[in-house]
Amino acid sequence: MAGIRTSRAFSIGLRLMAASAALCLLIQPARAQQAAPQVHEFKGTVAAAIEVEVAPLVYGRLVKINFTPGQLVKKGDLLFEFATNSRELKLAIAQARVKQTRAEARLAEVKLRNAQTLRARNVSSRMEWLEAQEKRDIAVALADEARANMQLAEAELRDLKLYAQLPGIISRPFVREGAYFTQEAREQTRLAKIAQLDPIHVIAQVPADMYFERGETIKTLEDIAEQLEFDLVLPTGDKYPHTGRPVGRAYAFDPATQTTAVTLEFPNPDYLLRPGLSVTIKSSGRAIKDGLSEGRLIRRRDYPDAQPTARQQRRARVKHSISLSAMAAWVFVDQRRLGNAFSSKS
Repeated sequence: MAGIRTSRAFSIGLRLMAASAALCLLIQPARAQQAAPQVHEFKGTVAAAIEVEVAPLVYGRLVKINFTPGQLVKKGDLLFEFATNSRELKLAIAQARVKQTRAEARLAEVKLRNAQTLRARNVSSRMEWLEAQEKRDIAVALADEARANMQLAEAELRDLKLYAQLPGIISRPFVREGAYFTQEAREQTRLAKIAQLDPIHVIAQVPADMYFERGETIKTLEDIAEQLEFDLVLPTGDKYPHTGRPVGRAYAFDPATQTTAVTLEFPNPDYLLRPGLSVTIKSSGRAIKDGLSEGRLIRRRDYPDAQPTARQQRRARVKHSISLSAMAAWVFVDQRRLGNAFSSKS
């Protein structure tokens, strides 16, 4: 009879263990299925992250263009050169004027000291001393003006050479060598355009249904970056090897297409993406509403003050798995105790 009771106890224990294991096996696929990321596809267009226009800084004649259309340029590359003859003469005149005014300032200083000596001996009048002092101040001011004019002439001479302001691809030149720019035409003339390619932007047209699906939980660009991942599919069907991050978004919908623009930034070290290219964007992530993720693994009481981040989701899932494992271990230990109790009674 004791052996029959012991067998029954172990039989009940084995059945409980099997039920616990089956429960864990059922929970894990359900969690995996519920936590599967949602994938959305929408269209986008590649655009330059930064575009700058190269414009003449001074009037004069363009004598040389140092690039070809579509050339990749680096920051500081020489692009345009203007004639320097007149500016060099202007700088020489300004330098001579600086020397003249400095000499006049020194002479005025000598005369002022002489007037002070005569005034101390009561030989000259106070008016003569004040006049010498004012002449010295005027000479110093003229010297300062001449020095500023020289610096201005040096700046104009430097501005006759135009350099690339950032790395990127340059357009064709909008003018030809030999063109002359007047002071008035200079303010309205553009010589070329440079587009930065790395990093590069993709203007994504997000449909309204996706916007409203995420709208309650994604308030800022930081939320988008935290909850969504963005991949690119090229026109050839190949996946772009780098992922993007959001850097801007529009405030309104396009009335015709019912989409809103989101600007994504992607690394482009090989310059594979070029402005104007049409691509497909895939966004994947887990919808989070009212503080709950798929599978309800994160509870509002765990994070009452804020929506859970990705890190908090991972911690909650680990905590949930540990709880299931602990429950299974407790059932196993309890079964052993039950079996030992029956054995001792027998």
